[in-house]
Amino acid sequence: MKKNIFYILATIFFHLSFFAQTQDTALQAFSGKIKQYVRNDFNADPQFWAMCEDRDGTIFFGNNDGVIIFDGEHWQKINLPNNSSVRSLLTTPNNTIYAGGYNEIGTIQKDSNGRYFYRSLIEDLQLEGKNIENIWQIHSLNNKILCRAFDELIIITGKTATHIPASTSFIYSNLAGNNYYIQDANHGILKLDSKGRELVQVFTADEFNNEEIAAILPAANNKLLVSVKSGNIYEANPETGKMQLLNNVFTNLPKDQVISAIRYSSDAIFLGTLSSKILVINNKGEVLKTPAVFQNLQDAVIHQLYKTASNNVWAMQNIGLAFIDFKSPYTYLFNKASVYDALLHNGVYYLATNQGIYYSSQNSNSMAPEFKKVPNLHGQAWSLQLLEGDIIVGHDNGLFKIQDGQAIKIGSVSGFWKVTPITNKKGFYLASHYNGIYLLENNSGNWVLHNKITGFDESSRDIIASDEPDTYWVCHGYKGVFRIRINPSYQRVSAVDHFTNKNGLGSSFNVNVTRWQNEIVFTTNTGIYRFDAAQNKFIPHAQLNSILDSTKNTRKLTQYGNKTWFVQDDEAGYFFTDEKHPTLHKDLFLNLKGSFNRGMECIVSLSSNSILFGTTTGLYLYNIENNKNSNGINTTLTQISYSKDQELKLLPLTTNESEPITLPNQTDILRFEFATPKMPHGTEVQYSYVLENVDKNWSNWQNIAYKEYTHLRPGNYKFKVRSRNTAGLSGTEAVYNFTILPKWYQTTLAYILYIIAAIVLLFAIIRYISKRMERDHLKSQKEAQRAKKLLELELEQLKLQRDKEQMSRDKMHLEEDVLNKSKELANYTMLLASKKDIFSEITDDLKQLKESVKNDDSRKKILEMFQKLNQHKIGEEYMEVFDVNFEKVHHNFFEKLKEINPTLTKRELRLCAFVKMDLTNKEISPLLNISLRGVENARYRVRKKLNVNHEDNFVSFLEGVAKEAEEPQENE
Repeated sequence: MKKNIFYILATIFFHLSFFAQTQDTALQAFSGKIKQYVRNDFNADPQFWAMCEDRDGTIFFGNNDGVIIFDGEHWQKINLPNNSSVRSLLTTPNNTIYAGGYNEIGTIQKDSNGRYFYRSLIEDLQLEGKNIENIWQIHSLNNKILCRAFDELIIITGKTATHIPASTSFIYSNLAGNNYYIQDANHGILKLDSKGRELVQVFTADEFNNEEIAAILPAANNKLLVSVKSGNIYEANPETGKMQLLNNVFTNLPKDQVISAIRYSSDAIFLGTLSSKILVINNKGEVLKTPAVFQNLQDAVIHQLYKTASNNVWAMQNIGLAFIDFKSPYTYLFNKASVYDALLHNGVYYLATNQGIYYSSQNSNSMAPEFKKVPNLHGQAWSLQLLEGDIIVGHDNGLFKIQDGQAIKIGSVSGFWKVTPITNKKGFYLASHYNGIYLLENNSGNWVLHNKITGFDESSRDIIASDEPDTYWVCHGYKGVFRIRINPSYQRVSAVDHFTNKNGLGSSFNVNVTRWQNEIVFTTNTGIYRFDAAQNKFIPHAQLNSILDSTKNTRKLTQYGNKTWFVQDDEAGYFFTDEKHPTLHKDLFLNLKGSFNRGMECIVSLSSNSILFGTTTGLYLYNIENNKNSNGINTTLTQISYSKDQELKLLPLTTNESEPITLPNQTDILRFEFATPKMPHGTEVQYSYVLENVDKNWSNWQNIAYKEYTHLRPGNYKFKVRSRNTAGLSGTEAVYNFTILPKWYQTTLAYILYIIAAIVLLFAIIRYISKRMERDHLKSQKEAQRAKKLLELELEQLKLQRDKEQMSRDKMHLEEDVLNKSKELANYTMLLASKKDIFSEITDDLKQLKESVKNDDSRKKILEMFQKLNQHKIGEEYMEVFDVNFEKVHHNFFEKLKEINPTLTKRELRLCAFVKMDLTNKEISPLLNISLRGVENARYRVRKKLNVNHEDNFVSFLEGVAKEAEEPQENE
């Protein structure tokens, strides 16, 4: 479940009168952060009234909807039988959880499957039908359970309930040491006697003006500290029955009400108020400066406060819950801008950000320290340095000195990164500019910016003095490394050596220079290098590369005391410099991953255990002194379930390797839910798990508090899960053994039967194979004989095939011969047609000659010629001959055409024959004795009668008809 978490992180540096400690301890006094839980998280009414925790770290809350249970990951709600609110909770020394509501008292228990349930004690205590109303408070003393209602005190011993009625009304009760105190309205404060049978008055009502008590807390010398709702704080002596007024917490504050209180330490008491959140007082009743962490609570109404076994605090509010983590390893000091550098001077933080310079003020009239912005300095600030008692700022607008909260510009030039001291020239510095280097001088407190040092115009953001005098290394983000030598007067650069990836570096990009173990080293994308003067090139730094992964980009490396801090691939960490085999410590800083300003990572050490990190989201302060103790933090399985055929079933949480839990075969989904209840709730918890026989390695760390497996095969399994948080704490490993049962046919007996059946089957197969071999031998003999016959048949077939191929070739020759004869026939027909035309022309010529000849003899001779021509006249007989011969060649061609359309005329059939012979219209015209236009019209009519589309080829169509006409004959 995705939590709606609001983180409120506050400052930790308080100069309070009651913190007479070292700087490290003062930095940790009531520092912490808040994790807010709202209705969407716990899915219940937002009002909470009570709380307790069991020995495993699981937390129980009294809510208007019942009991809300939180194991650090999952929320569970339990309703009382009458659905009343729960006003009181208690964990006894034997880890029994008691809950009290309206006419209800009972215990919260957990079944073997990890589910909590409520068991009422009303029947056991014979309280049925009695109107005891709300149980407001429950305490445990000497194996007795003390339940306070308004009208009576119910003392439970085993299954016996003893009732002590109130004179007026019991309105408050609490344990102080081994004594139980209860306030009876108008009758003062009473104490339960040693036998637990009656109440004895200790303080009269007049001692505290008969006000309603908010808290009775133990104090030194067997005394009590009593707070009433009006804010008066009393020191009470049970032996004398007297009270002394110490203070009123609202004297210098708006009038309010105190409604709860807890003792946090020997000299610090937290008061929950009706509208002023949480106040802090000491044993004298004096109100101390309220830690900033309390001022950032979302709700001003604090119903109840609870101090956990880990010394953290829960605030039960009117609109939810707030977990105040005092054990957080880090505190969020600033969140208004991206931080590039930080400086702590005289108790004041100075921050260089992308929005200017901020500084923290300690105003005694304010409830919490705040950061203010230097008013006359805006825009990008790069560095903050304390030089000769002055705070010098490298800024986009130039160099500045911070004095009395104001920025004083040094010189008139803009664009400076930082300032580097000149070791052999006291009072002189190099000012790194965007385009070179300037000479800076501090003349008796007066900062003077001199002219630019000529001869070098590259950006000098990353610069460090070499071991050689007047020599400096300058790293450029894109161009590699420069080694510059400056003349003794520091007026000009006398020599520049430029080194790139051709001089030993793996890459010319992202190179930075620093000092480590008094040696100049260069961090790059491809590892860490040092400069070898003898070879005049860069070589890998063997020691550092063996500690830090050379395949990652080490972007920051700085040494503070016995630790070396680094930023590598967006992850911060440290290692102990002098360790023989250093271990990288990074888990504590996982929440910073990816938030650093690339190339301008900010790491500032305040002490051996306190470190500042400047990031794109603000400023963090870490304490690494006591974050290694993970004792007692157990990773626990909170629920294990499986589904089969869409039915969900829960499994017992306890198992061991010798007696694993058995699951049925073909389980659809197996789900493990886990938590680490004792892990501080203010830090992100991550889990890693492995299922032996399924997963080869542990999973990557992730925030999801469950794991599901689907359709696991039969077998034995062991599920393991471990936890850690971003503060570097680790939870113990939880183990769960289970077995998925096989089907009946997957059991050992089934496998034995399978083996026997296999042996029998094998024997049967051998016999079968031997008989089969005999049959195959006989069969092979028959097959050989048949193969011989088949071979003979195949030879006959081949002979027939050759004959068929010869017939095909003969047929092709015949077809070619037919084609030639068809063409000869057409040519002959055309020749006859031509001769007919010649006869006609001669006849016409003779007719003309007859008319022109006058001689009778000549006329007679011409007449004889007419007679001879008429005797040998060429008629239509040649076309009939053509039809007969074409029909012989093309068989049933004409009949096939008539089948398509019986109305075809003889002339149209001839036309089809000529077209099939591939004659042109010009060649067809004289054969049919019609014009070219007539041939075209005739072709059109024939296509139409034969249903030949316009786009179809007429010749191809007729060829197809001819083939169809020939097929029946071929089949015959």
